[in-house]
Amino acid sequence: MIPDKIKLQIDFVSKIAGDCDDWVTIKKQVMRGVHSSLRKNFSTRHPLTKEQSINNFENEVINYYKDLTGINLVLRSLEERRELEYVF
Repeated sequence: MIPDKIKLQIDFVSKIAGDCDDWVTIKKQVMRGVHSSLRKNFSTRHPLTKEQSINNFENEVINYYKDLTGINLVLRSLEERRELEYVF
């Protein structure tokens, strides 16, 4: 279950994100707008590879975002993300 305060932030981010489909970009924007006590729901990077993974909570967020926007968020590798040019 996604807390209402996170849903509000997702709604806000979806309005400014345009057609961005990068999970990490959207995740960062959502996390910037929520209290630190809510950030614990999100996964962290792998300490050595710095790659992201998706936990069950984040799958719920991705599904919520798709229902809201029609955009299926994609988890890309660190190298792929470096080539993206999404700017908020």
